[in-house]
Amino acid sequence: MARGGRSGEKARPTIAEAATGAVNLAALAAGAIGAAALHSIPIAALGGIAYAALVAWDVVGERGGAKPRVSSLPDPKGLADAQTRAAIETIRGARRELDKVLAETSPDVQAHLAMALVSVDELEGRAASLAARAEDIARYLATTDARAVQRDIDQLAQRVTQTRDAEARAQYETARAARAEHLHVLVELANAKERIGASLLSIAATTEALPAKVVRMRALDAQAMDALSGSVKDELDEMNGEMRTLEETLTTLSQVTT
Repeated sequence: MARGGRSGEKARPTIAEAATGAVNLAALAAGAIGAAALHSIPIAALGGIAYAALVAWDVVGERGGAKPRVSSLPDPKGLADAQTRAAIETIRGARRELDKVLAETSPDVQAHLAMALVSVDELEGRAASLAARAEDIARYLATTDARAVQRDIDQLAQRVTQTRDAEARAQYETARAARAEHLHVLVELANAKERIGASLLSIAATTEALPAKVVRMRALDAQAMDALSGSVKDELDEMNGEMRTLEETLTTLSQVTT
């Protein structure tokens, strides 16, 4: 029965759903257990191959063609920060192009790409998370003038050196230290915002290159296809790792109160 919301049809799972399906994970686990019991790397490899094949089968099905995705990326129109909005627009456009190319790609090539596409979905989710953080930081920085804080620091430092009253001098120094800490956090936030912007552009560039790599895979034999799909997945996994590290770094930022 054709798609389009007709009753009685079971929707095909997304790549991420297929990758975490009970049967597919069981196949992966069986390969790992068998490899451990027999100390066999080939068995482990076969388990991984079977897992990737089951994921691809769940996604493309007998009829081919992946299930339409629901993007985790925000609507660029709802983003106030211009840099973040431009990056998300680029990533969304690159993903649309990738989906278009995949729709024109045979199921066997899609099968080789199944695990790499799971990494693409993960990277897209991280881009959405980073965009939200960038918006939050940009929103706060727009309400605060770092130059005004610096002027306050300079004025308080001058009062510290000029006043003769020890108690007043101590209070001025306390105020100066508080403003200096405020300025330090503002600098941290600005640097974090810059790192997020650079990371989003890196994700955009990586995603934009994927459609061409898929088209190249169509012309390759199975062995070369395996090598290229593995290379693509390694590249995506490395970037996911970098984004994960950035997210962990961002959680250490000091809280700024108004």
